[in-house]
Amino acid sequence: MKNLKTNLRIVTAVLFLSFLTATSAVAQSGRGYDMPTFEEFDLNSDGAITKDELEKARELRALQRSKEGRRLQGKRFNYDFSEIDLNSDGVITKEEFKAHQGI
Repeated sequence: MKNLKTNLRIVTAVLFLSFLTATSAVAQSGRGYDMPTFEEFDLNSDGAITKDELEKARELRALQRSKEGRRLQGKRFNYDFSEIDLNSDGVITKEEFKAHQGI
């Protein structure tokens, strides 16, 4: 019985350390959990996101999250296109997208 308790403590410690390592890696990468990628919004893969693509990708992301039974983020995270399109040229580049996400 004593060996079983010792083994259980070791397994618990290993799992906890694995969790800490994984969460630390996410924090250091600059990406929060489940932050969308530029590629998820660049629906036609042309290297730029139009206003229509942004709106459609948001709809698709919300639909997917809903199907998975996951909590949907509120409107506070749906920034206006012009807030992300920093040079107001009508498209969001990968650099503008990353700047918006703080990466």
